[in-house]
Amino acid sequence: MKSSNLFRNIIIAALFFFTFWFGIRPIITGDEFQRKIKKGESPKGINQYSLVVFGTEPEGLAAALSGARLGLKTLLVTQDSDPGSYVKSGLVTYTSPDYAIVEGSKKKLNNGIYSELFGETGGNFSVTDYITSAKRIMEKEQSLTVWYNAGFLSAEIDGNKVNGISVYYGGEKHLIEAPVFIDATENGDVLTLCNVPYFTGSADIGVPNSYMPVEYNFIISDVKWQDIESIRKLDRNIDDFQTVLQKYERYSPKTKISKLNFIRQPDNEMVISGIKMWQINVDDPAVMQENFKDALTEAKYLTAFLQYAFVPFENCSFKTGPTSFYIPEYRHFEGVYSLTVEDILGNRSFPTKVVLASAPVDAQKFVSTEISDDYTYILGSPKIYSIPLECFISKNYSNMLMVGKKASYSSLAATSAGRLPVSVSSGEAMGVTAAYCYLNDITPLELSKSPEEIIVDYQKLLKRNGLTLFDFNEVNPNNEHWAWPSVKVLTEYGLLAGGENNDYLFDIEAYQNTFKTLIINLIVKAAPEKYSLELDSRLRSYGTDDSLTGEIACEIMLKTMNIQFNQGNAYQTAKAKGLIPQSILERMKPDSYVTLDCVYALTVNLINIIE
Repeated sequence: MKSSNLFRNIIIAALFFFTFWFGIRPIITGDEFQRKIKKGESPKGINQYSLVVFGTEPEGLAAALSGARLGLKTLLVTQDSDPGSYVKSGLVTYTSPDYAIVEGSKKKLNNGIYSELFGETGGNFSVTDYITSAKRIMEKEQSLTVWYNAGFLSAEIDGNKVNGISVYYGGEKHLIEAPVFIDATENGDVLTLCNVPYFTGSADIGVPNSYMPVEYNFIISDVKWQDIESIRKLDRNIDDFQTVLQKYERYSPKTKISKLNFIRQPDNEMVISGIKMWQINVDDPAVMQENFKDALTEAKYLTAFLQYAFVPFENCSFKTGPTSFYIPEYRHFEGVYSLTVEDILGNRSFPTKVVLASAPVDAQKFVSTEISDDYTYILGSPKIYSIPLECFISKNYSNMLMVGKKASYSSLAATSAGRLPVSVSSGEAMGVTAAYCYLNDITPLELSKSPEEIIVDYQKLLKRNGLTLFDFNEVNPNNEHWAWPSVKVLTEYGLLAGGENNDYLFDIEAYQNTFKTLIINLIVKAAPEKYSLELDSRLRSYGTDDSLTGEIACEIMLKTMNIQFNQGNAYQTAKAKGLIPQSILERMKPDSYVTLDCVYALTVNLINIIE
């Protein structure tokens, strides 16, 4: 009897094992999905692939690896000689993932391939180790082929689909064909080849030649690491260091050195990051070359200052700079949807979300170099937000995807959504997207328009492959404030900073200059055709720190619109002409001081009228 029960238990255990191993486990790990792809018709031609990724930027590696791991015959093509990309050229040696506090729990938002490349929590790394690790990871993937030192020549287009890209590789021209292409190059080289529309800098808000500051990182040698570590351990030492550093006199007026980061490298070397150059037109090669020389001189001067001022650096010497600036912002390509600042600060959860993020929106590019190096200009900070699939599908083509800081974000939204960890996660998501589309014989555009049950199934695959993805319902703390709609407009144009705490000082009394400056700047960005020197002259007398009353506010409004009024009767004139909404009239009296919430609402209302 006992032997019979034992035999029965063994049979049950065996059945459970086989059910789990061949039924449940493949679904959990993605092996079943891979098996289904391999059962299908894989491309047979020598230059035919299931997925082609352009660019070995970290986000390109993530896209190619995730696609290959799901069984796609994948080709990764790069113009570089190794997978170093901007990590190598710009000496970018630090990264950290996004985190979010959701329902009281801290969640890391970048996992999967990001963790493989940079570790669980990111941090400092050496360029050499990164390249070696990236090569080792790619060499393990049997479904992945990599072409280095390749050139992109032309695109073969059929309606709204890209059928192939001509590539020069190994001394020959190859027409590469695939159902899905991903441009992960830093500047969107293949998207440009396909004539996908884009804008540069902040052209979407009227300032095309305004870019985020470029970064110049450099290497010094013969560093006393033990002494540097002792500085880091004591807050007092760090404060003393920063105090002494403030005595450094910059070589270039375009340079800011707000905070130096020291990143250890092999052989007692160190990458120093923290030199940024403002107001550089990255679309002008001559300007870039001139400022690159200035940055090199700045780095050498700074090294000499460190030698003189700090004992741990007394024997160090400048070794080398990067081969190019790290450029946080250049081209912004148009997709099916463009992520906005409002989406980010509103903690938006899209039905078609593929990536989660949480970094603040940074408008430091609008800050003058004359202002303190420590000054920050954060428009606002979300708790958490999502980026939908539509941001990664190019506007023209149903099967051309894009990842990285150039994806379809507004110029200001890109300061959060275009960060390296988010780019890597979006690259991984697009590799999975290509596999899902291949198995179901649809394009990414068709997938984005699919019924809810298809989207849910697709998102399950994203999660099974290591991407952090979940539903959330986080509300902006200012969402219920009556002036919030106006704040959303002003932040979209980079004109209002709430900082990390989203504090827009609604109840603070305003100055005349505040109102005048907001009006001029919003006109320049939102309605540039309405700006003139004559308008500027009409408002010049209000550029003071005198308190703003309701009467003076109406004077400024009427003078902006060039409407005549009797002195002391501006408020009544504006009210009679219906220029002030009731929501503001309830909060603004002629002889009372005006608070900033009314100023925000008046500014946006005024621009809506004159447009």
